[in-house]
Amino acid sequence: MKTGTIRKLFHDIVLKIKAIYPEHEALSIANRLFEHYLDLTPSQRILSGHKFPDAEKTNHVNEAIQKLLRHEPLQYVLRKAYFMDMEFEVNPSVLIPRQETEELAGMIIEEIKVRTLTQKVKILDIGTGSGCIAIALKHYVPHSEVFALDVSAPTLVTARANAAKYQAEINFLELDILDSNCWKQLPEFDIIVSNPPYVTESDKKWMQPNVLQYEPAIALFVTDADPLVFYRTIAAFAKANLVKNGSLWFEINEQFGSLTKKMLINEGFTESNIFSDIHEKERFLHTTM
Repeated sequence: MKTGTIRKLFHDIVLKIKAIYPEHEALSIANRLFEHYLDLTPSQRILSGHKFPDAEKTNHVNEAIQKLLRHEPLQYVLRKAYFMDMEFEVNPSVLIPRQETEELAGMIIEEIKVRTLTQKVKILDIGTGSGCIAIALKHYVPHSEVFALDVSAPTLVTARANAAKYQAEINFLELDILDSNCWKQLPEFDIIVSNPPYVTESDKKWMQPNVLQYEPAIALFVTDADPLVFYRTIAAFAKANLVKNGSLWFEINEQFGSLTKKMLINEGFTESNIFSDIHEKERFLHTTM
């Protein structure tokens, strides 16, 4: 990419990114790169269009472009993602927080308000990843006591760094929820939430390369033979570790909403309800004991 004015640099970036992204996304990504590396908002970029950008900063932009052209997600390139108006460090050891998961966290916060749970609320986040759900819940419900577990040690390093940034006191645990021998290490909870792996192996053919090549498979995929393995296991755990009238919240695969609900009813849960996300896909399930 040749050196030129800020206006030319922006034009060239958009042109390159359009090779793999639609134009509106290319424009959005280019603006994000300018804000991150050149400290220029869109309006500042336009007003400064005739000026020449700093050479070192331009090199950083060019390096980022090369990563993007290899389908590396923008969030990993910038090493940050936003969730519930909070900025989280992300890297290939953790899933990139999604807008749908923000909805899940928001519904839990609303439930706590509606139920007027003003005493200490004990919450468990299973498969915490970047820690976004656990940290957001602690941030917006300060009187909560939050536990968060994950099977991956590198993942927990990132989650702990995110918690430290917001001074969120979270009890992080390296545990595999599929190993029932670990369950005795955990107390009872008022609320259990999980966004577990739920994408089947056969669905890989529909997925974008930026997800398949970079996001952690261990946090995404389950076998076609047993797509509900995490839901069934967490339900069994919740039967033993959820207080009376406690809540269990899931983010779910839209293909298996009814099947997941039926499984929970068979396990003795009551008032199981499925909710759709902003894209009108069945994405969340709430149930109680």
